[in-house]
Amino acid sequence: MEPLPLRAPETSIAVIGAGRLGSVISRALRAAGFDVRGPFGRGDEAPETDLAVLAVPDAAIADAAAEARATKKVHLSGATGLDAVDLSIHPLQTFTGAESPEAFHGIGAAIDGRTGVDRAIAERIARSLGMIPFTVSDRAGYHAAASFASNFVLTVLDAAEQLAASAGVENPRDMLAPLVRRSIDNWQSQGAENALTGPIVRGDEATVAAQRAASGEHGELFDALAAATREIAATRARKDRA
Repeated sequence: MEPLPLRAPETSIAVIGAGRLGSVISRALRAAGFDVRGPFGRGDEAPETDLAVLAVPDAAIADAAAEARATKKVHLSGATGLDAVDLSIHPLQTFTGAESPEAFHGIGAAIDGRTGVDRAIAERIARSLGMIPFTVSDRAGYHAAASFASNFVLTVLDAAEQLAASAGVENPRDMLAPLVRRSIDNWQSQGAENALTGPIVRGDEATVAAQRAASGEHGELFDALAAATREIAATRARKDRA
């Protein structure tokens, strides 16, 4: 019933896109035993294969899929649908391009497919790289969640680094990193409501006002984050009273 063997080393895979993710996933697929060609950059002609992995920007997926010579085509986007491909696998991780093949071990992967067979193929590939596959009902919402957990966290950390440096803290990233890691560990084990600490939770408005005054050019970001933090604190307080 299955159109592809999808078992290493029988399955041939062309990775199209030689950027960060294309480079890492090529190494990982080879380490998993697949017959991998590429990664191929812009203008390169990929050979005919069983599977084409499109590690390209979202806007380039349709063109890359049209040019790929493969029985099945898979993109690695979290936000794009399946109009141009048969299946999708989105590793829920950020990559620099220098990672080892083990970089996929233990991370989540949002998978989808046009048919049950396509979804089974996506799941098998994800598991062969050590990922934990799952499905989503709202791709845009899922991708927004990933941006909050990655890109927006970096935006907040950049503001924290700048404020710490302006306050005279040497090596602010090194000094703040343990606090960041502990906060993430607490969030993972307890959730935001129970892990939340600080003056907003304590109702120390004088300290909050002093922090706001010291925020300088980050004042609007402080206001937005403080408002969202108050909502979390209020939810926790309501549950505590109940």
